[in-house]
Amino acid sequence: MDPTTFLNQMKKSQTYDQNIKSIELLQTHISYVFLTGTYAYKIKKPVNFGFLDFSTLEKRKHFCEEELRLNQRLCPDMYLSVVPITIDNDHLRINGKGTIIEYAVKMRQFPQEKIMTNLLKTTEVTKKTIHDLCTTLISFYQTNQTTAEITSYGQLSAVKQNIDENFEQTKNKIGITITEEQFSTLQQINNQFFTKQYSVFQQRVNQGFIHDCHGDLHTGNIVLDNTIYIFDCIEFNKRFRYCDIASDIGFLAMDLDFLNHPFLSSTLIHCYREQSQDTHIYELLNFYKCYRAYVRGKVTGFKLDDPQITPEDKKKAIQTAQKYFTLAMYYARLLHLQLTKKHPILYLVSGLTGTGKSTLAEKIAVDHRAILINTDIVRKEQAGLDKYQKHHDAFNTGLYVPENIDKTYEKVIEKAETTLKHHHSVVLDATFVYQKHRQLAEDLTQTLNIPLINIHCTCPPEIVKQRLTKRQTEKTVSDGRWEIYQQQRTTMDPFTKTSTYLEFDSNNDSYTYRMKKFNDLINLINQSG
Repeated sequence: MDPTTFLNQMKKSQTYDQNIKSIELLQTHISYVFLTGTYAYKIKKPVNFGFLDFSTLEKRKHFCEEELRLNQRLCPDMYLSVVPITIDNDHLRINGKGTIIEYAVKMRQFPQEKIMTNLLKTTEVTKKTIHDLCTTLISFYQTNQTTAEITSYGQLSAVKQNIDENFEQTKNKIGITITEEQFSTLQQINNQFFTKQYSVFQQRVNQGFIHDCHGDLHTGNIVLDNTIYIFDCIEFNKRFRYCDIASDIGFLAMDLDFLNHPFLSSTLIHCYREQSQDTHIYELLNFYKCYRAYVRGKVTGFKLDDPQITPEDKKKAIQTAQKYFTLAMYYARLLHLQLTKKHPILYLVSGLTGTGKSTLAEKIAVDHRAILINTDIVRKEQAGLDKYQKHHDAFNTGLYVPENIDKTYEKVIEKAETTLKHHHSVVLDATFVYQKHRQLAEDLTQTLNIPLINIHCTCPPEIVKQRLTKRQTEKTVSDGRWEIYQQQRTTMDPFTKTSTYLEFDSNNDSYTYRMKKFNDLINLINQSG
């Protein structure tokens, strides 16, 4: 049966083995999904991309069965069975009589609006959501037994095979979805990483971080509907699923960056690292984020070769693929810094309370493989308090008397010095209202002969007030309140805008603006030597 006739019959209610009122078709480059209200039926397209081969009915049946088996690990009540699609007198039927011409994975249908990608368009995905998602994933990894075969896929040779295959399969898209410069730069930096960081891959193998993972962990494959459902894992090629946990987690972090949620992305990494004690994930994180962005760009480009895709959809596919490859370039720039950096860097992230400095500081620490030091936490450590204990003293009183503030900054600089001397970069997260405290950081970098990068957060007062009001109901280490902001605003010493100064408007949530600023930061580092 030709594809058009097949799709038309699958859109008819009489094809199905239950009463349905409407049928909606979704499709990717490798599958059709028919939504019928109660159930969804996923059918594999008869395609062969080399790394994926669904070219025969027997292979499609096998991979339907694998999809059922593997996805029942994370959502057993969603994946129900593999059902045959038969033809009899030129009519198709699910579970019918006649000749079997296709197979489908039958699943319980979930509300499309509950897919994480869609929920991110609202305010329903919070830091708590990310924390709960991390808990689910870490439990999955920890209960997933590994084998010698699985572990072998973490070796450099296996990882390099995937990378090399990506470049080979995008050559025909140069000038369409990826530029010649992007292609050659990405290939060069990946090869440099393999040459200079080859031992890291073996370390990850030895540390037990290679597992039978999900393999396609992005927000489009996560449903948040009271329970967390993580579905549609890679079933068609085990070398994409047998991988470093850093590759799985890095995929989701990349997707959050791509969808303009960079601060949820850094929260994800922070939560994962804190819960899993995987202190070495930063060694490979930007590498895997670059790899995953490239894969998404490559796969999106495959749509251009699909005759069933409309011209309008192909135009969108080109734009989406180009965005992925541009994001891959950002991660490659971070990788290049990692490979060429001769000394640690001190990042001073400042701003009045409520201007977003802590959120930005966490993102910088994650992207730039730096240790984060927060004055709120250090202050409470010195006072013997839990970091989440609220301490609402008036301005310059109690825990916040000037002498205590000075001691806190002195301790922060002391911690930074110890870390920097171990050749680890540091992000200082503090208001830095007064020049004398900034001077402590400047003196330290001059003594150690390392760069100091100043990043200053700004935000309109009315937005700050909204944030600080909301913060009172949240679990946070900060004691910042509106009245404190007002006092800080009148007493703050002006900043000297040096050649290594970057201003960041946390109220500007444009993807273009944020990515420009993140790339500007890399430029400042390169200029600093």
